[in-house]
Order: sequence, then structure tokens, then C-alpha cells
Amino acid sequence: MSRTISEILSIASTHRSLHIVYAPNLDSIYSASLILRVLRDVEADIQLAPFYSAQKPISSTTIISIGVMQRTALSGSRFLLIDDFIGRDPKSLQSYSLYLLRAVKNIWIIPKPIEALALTSMLSLSRWSLYDEKLLEAHKPLLTEAIASELWDYITTLRLFGYPNRDLVSALEKTIDPYIPGVSFDDEGCRRIAQIVRDKIDDEGIKKLLDELNKILATYLKSVPSIFGGKITIKGVEGFEDPYEAVYSLYTYMDLKGSEPLLYLCLNNSILYIAISKYATTLKAFKNLIDEIIKNQSIRRVIVKGVRLGIIDISSESSIPPLYTIHRILRAIGIADELSVYVHGGEYLLPLQFIEPRWPFDRELNIEKNYAVFSSLQDIGDAIH
Repeated sequence: MSRTISEILSIASTHRSLHIVYAPNLDSIYSASLILRVLRDVEADIQLAPFYSAQKPISSTTIISIGVMQRTALSGSRFLLIDDFIGRDPKSLQSYSLYLLRAVKNIWIIPKPIEALALTSMLSLSRWSLYDEKLLEAHKPLLTEAIASELWDYITTLRLFGYPNRDLVSALEKTIDPYIPGVSFDDEGCRRIAQIVRDKIDDEGIKKLLDELNKILATYLKSVPSIFGGKITIKGVEGFEDPYEAVYSLYTYMDLKGSEPLLYLCLNNSILYIAISKYATTLKAFKNLIDEIIKNQSIRRVIVKGVRLGIIDISSESSIPPLYTIHRILRAIGIADELSVYVHGGEYLLPLQFIEPRWPFDRELNIEKNYAVFSSLQDIGDAIH
């Protein structure tokens, strides 16, 4: 029997309580935030938590999961998948956020920034670079239905953050997909590169620019990512310059603060702006670390309980860098494996996105911000299964 998004409001209003359990990825967190926005006028006890910290309800209640599968049944409580309310196949790999946005439009007028954030959430599902044309192709029909056409466009241009609306030097400096050693977050390096085209962004200038950037990347990479190609641009949304930059900004903010603050994405526009400001200063502080990993190819590969892990030593750092963000930077250029583990002071740090999201979660973890701390690789092997 098909359900509608209005039933979630009815459940919350009737039972005066609702638990929402979500996976710690941007697509699921945005979806949880949008539901929270829709339910904010409902007089009910609405509890939201990531799967690893969501407590079992004391009394009978309804649990709605977003990106989380049920591990064991709970007596007296109902465990429902958000998929059933938004018409999404639970076996699908498509974006929760776009399905939910399409469903919510039937009961609420969506502000432009929230629509743009749904597009950002969809892009975050890429396994490699955010410029994943297969991901976009798989979502095109849904994307066209869910997000107003006047809010976005798909153009062929330089794949630099904020470009073509941002000047070339600023776009080069902020771009980390692909990350370019000596250019990304390097003002002097960006100005040197920009001098090659001397503000003449014509076909000849773009060719010179690409030749120089590809030459740098080819020094470190076997396969050079495409810096020129298809790219989504956002139109008419104040303060929202680039959805690709927004993805990395939100990754970074989650690394710094955990997933819970991002639940306010759809309730408070300032969260994205704060995240964007934090992203630049935070990653610039760890630029040397990222450069060294890329230049030295210093990722050790091991297999633990049948799972291939990439081990990255960050013991030289006095503070913990944004771990998942760095993994995505390295993954986008083909250096990192699917799972990255960091070594710091004899401890092993694992971003929480790598732990299978099942609930109730029956394992105690030592969690700091957006990562779990382990004493051995064997313990990590147990956690990711």
C-alpha cells in the first residue's frame, strides 16, 4: 500500500512523538533536516539522531529511518523506511533528498536555498569526483521533476569552484575537486597560473591553462581528471555560488562539529554560509599535509578481515584534520581507496561514514566529532562489517 509524506505529519500529530534515525552522509542528513522543517509546527516530541547514537525508545513509538536498515525488531515500536513515504525503492542508490523534495512540494512551497541544497546533497553521493556524469545521468529525470528549472543549469566550462561567476584566481584557489598541489589554497600559485591566460579566457587561453594544470597533475597521478567538462551551476539563489564547493564545505563542517548541527540546514540558511567560511580556513591550515600525501603517495594498503583499507599517517599533525573531507579530496583524484583509516599517536581514526548504518547499533564506540577512535585495525575490521 502506497503512503504519502502527509502520513508522517499525521503519525507525529496523532502519537505526539516520532524518532528519526539517519545515516551520517549529506544526502540522509539533508533529508532528516527537511522532515524536521516540515514538522516544526507539529506539537510532538521529534527526536533525530545518527544510527550510532540513537537510543532505543523506552515506550512504543514510530521510528523512521533514512539510509539506515533495521538490525533487530523492537517490541511495541514500528520501524518504517522513509522510502515508503516518498516512492523510492529501498534497493535504489538514488538520492533520498530529491525523492523527498519532490514529495514535500505537494504540501509546502519550498524556498530556493532548500531546493539548491537538495541538488548539493545529490552530488555528494558520488563515489569519486563530484563531477560524476554517470551519477547525474542516473538522476536527470528525478532532478528535473524535483528542482525548478530556473534554479539550475548544466553547462560545459572549467570545473573550478565558483567558475564562471567567480574570477579565475579565486576559483583556482578554492577548487579541491580536483585538488592541484601548488595551486589549491595557494594564492601565489594561483596568480602564477592565471598569468598564463592574462585574463583572456578564450579558447586559446583555456587550452594554455589546461595544459599547465594537467602538467602539474600528471606529475603525481596516473590518470589526470578532466578540468573541463559538464558542470551544474545554480541560478538566482543568493549566497549560493557553487554546489560542488557547498558539498566540500558541508563535509568539512561535519568533520569539525559532527552531523547534528547540519540538521538545521533547512531551518537556518546561515549554517551553509558558516560552513563555507570554515571550509576555506580549515583546509588551508592542512594544505601541507594534503600536498605531502599526494606528492609522496604515502598511503599504506592493508587487508583486514577481507576489507581493503588505505592507512594514512597523520601523527605529525598537532590537531586532527577534517578526515572524511581529506579522504574525499584524495578519492576524487584516484589516490585513496574506498575506506581510509588514519593513524595518530598510536590510535586508529575512522570517519563514521565508513561504518555500516544499521540500528539498533549494538557496539560501543569511542566517538570524537565525526570519527571513531580504535586501538587496532582488527577492531576496525569488526566495526565496518
